[in-house]
Amino acid sequence: MKKNYTKIVLDLLMAITFVLLMNPRVLDGLPIHEIAGLVIGVAILVHIGLNYQWVINTTKKILDPILPKKTRFSFLLNILLLISMAAVIVTGILISRVVLPSLAIEGSHTIRELHGFFADVTLALVGLHVGVHWQWIMSICKKAFKSKEGKLRKGVLASVILSLAILAGGIQWFASTATPSNGEFMPKQMQQSEQATNNGNTTNQGNTTTTNTNQAPPNGDFREGKFHGKEGHGGSSNPFLVVLNYFAIWAAIIIPTYYIEKRILRKKRESKLRPQTS
Repeated sequence: MKKNYTKIVLDLLMAITFVLLMNPRVLDGLPIHEIAGLVIGVAILVHIGLNYQWVINTTKKILDPILPKKTRFSFLLNILLLISMAAVIVTGILISRVVLPSLAIEGSHTIRELHGFFADVTLALVGLHVGVHWQWIMSICKKAFKSKEGKLRKGVLASVILSLAILAGGIQWFASTATPSNGEFMPKQMQQSEQATNNGNTTNQGNTTTTNTNQAPPNGDFREGKFHGKEGHGGSSNPFLVVLNYFAIWAAIIIPTYYIEKRILRKKRESKLRPQTS
């Protein structure tokens, strides 16, 4: 049971970290974005390790027709999720500017597009993953917060609330004190444009002539450092708004997935109870 609690806490922390990573300008900007991206990669390996036994047993039985369809679907979903997350990490390394700049590829606009695409795919797959396992998650949470007698465990509830309050306070403090590293996001074209603007402001004796050579980035976005939207996924760089935004997106995926699965299971039970006519 403690292992299940560990998995849920780890998954929750991974979920919060992942949605914050969807906007590179959250918190301290690109440095934290890249470092947290590598950390979440390690967390994924830990997650797989905690589910190692299930992975091995399911892999051995994947071709067995007796294996439940839900288990087979969950296994396929996990494989796709692992591939998409690996693609996010690999493409992130190939466009790194802070942590691993030596591995970055010059003129990596296409890789940036792939990085954003796989991040979106991963976001959707995580929602499906949680939706499929929602009943299990609720079962573990009920056991965590309620005793065998059905009484609410106030100590556990208080510790969870305190932990969330500390986490929220830490995020708010960091967001309010850290200086966003906007320079990391400014592409060379814009930097050169600003320099040209300064050099283009000329003043003649008795006649002032101002030449503004500042050019807007192509298509209104960063060509060399393009991220979704003006400030990355979600628009706002406020960490709380980013978390609420993406958790709402997940809810839009989890709720229908849960009820579709529930409907399928109900139909299966009804078909088994229905008397067979010869």
